[in-house]
Amino acid sequence: MQSGFQAGHGCTSAMLKVLNDIITAIGNRQYCAAVFIDLAKAFDSVNHRILIGRLNSLGFSNDCLAWFTNYFSDKVQCVKSEGLLSGPLAVSMGVPQGSILGLILFSVYINDVALAAGDSVIHLYADDTILYTSGPSLDTVLTNLQTSFNAIQHSFRGLQLLLNASKTKCMFFNRLLPAPSRPTSITTLDGSDLEYVDNYKYLGVWLDCKLSFQTHIKHLQSKITSRIDYPTDPRLRRCHVQNSLQHSTQQTGCSLSQC
Repeated sequence: MQSGFQAGHGCTSAMLKVLNDIITAIGNRQYCAAVFIDLAKAFDSVNHRILIGRLNSLGFSNDCLAWFTNYFSDKVQCVKSEGLLSGPLAVSMGVPQGSILGLILFSVYINDVALAAGDSVIHLYADDTILYTSGPSLDTVLTNLQTSFNAIQHSFRGLQLLLNASKTKCMFFNRLLPAPSRPTSITTLDGSDLEYVDNYKYLGVWLDCKLSFQTHIKHLQSKITSRIDYPTDPRLRRCHVQNSLQHSTQQTGCSLSQC
């Protein structure tokens, strides 16, 4: 597989591309393994000097670069608690979260990380990152995944972004092939073994190792039934559940009849 980049396109498109790749691998009776990468305080860790250099390499004019340099300069933050406001603290790093500009700037900042994926595939949607690979040999799959993961970690370190090892997880996607009893560990550059999980929430959708979406459906059902306005009439309840599931099934690409 070749490395790929998915940012700025929409959550649904990113999810469908990932699912299509994994389902294709499973359908071809291949092993598929993934690492869900979590970064510690990703948006707050953006180095302004490196970001300005990225913008310069993309051909931004000197006036634009000067504007962004001014935009990042002289920013302060305060904390308000119980009516009391703290003194100002200078902000020397980071881009604003919850803003369109902040998301775009962060995507520009990490764009070149995808070049380090090697024989694996990487999708970066803001700070949600998945790295995965597939093949007929489990040993080869895990070796390629480890090699790519090492390179990706080096790229993130070069951007002064820190891996959150405790929240970074591994997963096997498999329906037909024998599951390994003790799979080889994927490790961080610091030597920590990543945890293998059977379920992981990626871009708002709970993925499970067999892509049955049963975990996701159960979470949706629990969320729906906890609402105060949940209808008691069976016919209204069915309509209510279907409407609530509609958005999620569009993300995963399955139909309501499959759910």
